[in-house]
This record gives sequence, C-alpha cells and structure tokens, in this order.
Amino acid sequence: MQTPGYRPIVRGDSPVLVITPHTGTAIPTDLLRHPAWVPVQGRVADPAGILLQESARRAGATLVAGHYHACVIDFNVAADNRSLTPSLSRQGLCRTHTSRGEALYEPGAELSADEVEARIGQYWQPFHARVGEEIARLRAIHEQVVLLVSHASFWLSPYRLQHGDLDCNIGTHRGEACDRRLVSALTDAARAQGRSWVVNGKIADCFAAQHYGHPDQGVHAIEVEVAGSWRSDCMARVGATPADDETAAARTDASPHAPSDPTFDAVLAALDTTVRQLSRAWTV
Repeated sequence: MQTPGYRPIVRGDSPVLVITPHTGTAIPTDLLRHPAWVPVQGRVADPAGILLQESARRAGATLVAGHYHACVIDFNVAADNRSLTPSLSRQGLCRTHTSRGEALYEPGAELSADEVEARIGQYWQPFHARVGEEIARLRAIHEQVVLLVSHASFWLSPYRLQHGDLDCNIGTHRGEACDRRLVSALTDAARAQGRSWVVNGKIADCFAAQHYGHPDQGVHAIEVEVAGSWRSDCMARVGATPADDETAAARTDASPHAPSDPTFDAVLAALDTTVRQLSRAWTV
C-alpha cells in the first residue's frame, strides 16, 4: 500500500492549524536505488518544525506534517513548479540536488516528467487535500482560523547566501494572507521570548500563504522560517548534530516526553487568543 505524503493527522479543536511541510525524513524505497539518496534518508531540514509539532499537540491545535523529505516532494511549492533543467533548481517541486549541491540522480537516470507527475498524485495532492479537509472542519467550528506554516526553504537551497542574524522570517503574502493583528500577536510573543524577526522579507511570497490565506473567508495563513540563534536552539533541543546545512540523526517523532519550544508555545497561545477575538469582532 502506498504511504501518503503526510504523517498521521493530529486533530484538535483550537482555531489554529499547524502545518510542517519540511519535517519529513522518509525516502521512498524506489529512490534508494540511487546511491545519493541513501544519506539523505533521516536528514532533518526543519528542526524548528519538529518542536512546533509538539507545541501544537500541547496547545490542542490540529497538525498536518509531511512524511517525505522535501527533496522528494516539496509540499510548500506549487504543483506547477516542475523545472527539470540539468542545472541546480532553486525552487523545484522535486529537487534534483541536495542542499549541499550534490546530484541526486546519476547521468542517464535523471528525474523524468512522468516521475514528477507520479509524486504529485501520490504525495502532494493527498497532503494538500488533507489540509483542505482540516480547514473545512475547523471552519465549521470557528468563524476564523489561522494556519501557522513552518518551513525551511532557505536551508534546502544550495544557492543560499548568508541568512543574517534574525531568528525568524515571517511571510504573509505581503499582508494579503492574514489579518495584521495576528502578525502583531506572533511578533509580540516572539519579542517577549527574546527573538528577532522580519516580516515579508525573503519569504513574502511562499506557496502556503498565497494558496491558503483568504481572510475574507475566515482563513488566515502565516509562514515562519526559523533561523539564527533560534534554529541553533531548536537543533539542540531535538538532539541534532549539525551536519552542514541540514541536521542528522535527530528525533523526528514527537512523543509524550518530546520537548516543545517556549517561543512556539507562546506564539500558539497568542494566535489562539487573537483569532478568537477576531471571530467575536466578526459576529458583532
């Protein structure tokens, strides 16, 4: 039986839906015939997302998490972004190189358009169908809901330059994807934990915020990419050993004893409170 692109769904009744598209570490068996894929299995691109998962569980939020590594299929890239050029791809749906610039396919065995289509049908579409189902379920309960999407696109790119010293990049499709009061709630919570941030900088136009953020329909979306000292703290909390840009041998399954992150705990509480206030204002 084909494994879907997502891990078992965690359902909560909070108006907050957490999505972690880049926490998957699995590699499909058929790809392991390519030697370059073997060391990718188990690599963690988004250690912050792993901690956010546990914070979501403790907060009673709903959680949709990716199962496969983002090099297999990137759930935070549109399905029509399918460049198969032989050069390194910056934003490919199915990556041809690792974050270290290592080719994942040998000459003569390159990724084909048919294989990309197959992964879209097997992994990408089921993942986003479940996200849509959970949004609909939560909207049946709440007038307003907010999606918090943690990703690591910068860390997956072999083209990255110096990321800077900020702890957090926040994207809201340049303000179109959510009410600004939710962004203020997030940044106020981050500030109280000693974190720094930029809003709508390098991740202003990522897929999830554009695709899911419809404030006029009661659905808000915020993307977060953790960097700087916050990412280092997250790596330490999940027990990861730094391995260049991604981390290896880290805990990938939250458990009753898994750590959460104080900043994410505070952020989720702030978003929950604020989106409920928006709902009350909506009905007045």
